[in-house]
Amino acid sequence: MSGDKLTGGCLCGALRYEIDGTGESASHCHCGMCRKASGAAFVTWLGVAHDKFRFTAGKPHSYRSSDSASRLFCGACGSQIQFDYHGAHDHTHITAGTLDEPGRVTPERHIWVQDRVPWADYKDGLVEFSGED
Repeated sequence: MSGDKLTGGCLCGALRYEIDGTGESASHCHCGMCRKASGAAFVTWLGVAHDKFRFTAGKPHSYRSSDSASRLFCGACGSQIQFDYHGAHDHTHITAGTLDEPGRVTPERHIWVQDRVPWADYKDGLVEFSGED
């Protein structure tokens, strides 16, 4: 990942955000909740320190998808933007697909691979974790 700022937003443009820096790490998540929330086989998440991320336009809606986390999304078009743990976590996760330049993010790992759908078995050489990591 290179550069000093990333920007992105939802499908309809109602939500916009920016990230100071380029994030901490990127992971392909194969868990069942990410599949259901996105409608895709997996979601690529970019970890970002809370103090480096901000919405610059619009206000997201929130859905508490588990006891430990919420998913933030656009109320107009439904684009999932953010996954945020509750409690002591100092970072959040942003959907890499909503970045204006998603090619600037290089995924480093697959997580929750025990939930991977059989036809999404990629041989990309990335390290795999059965759970989060």
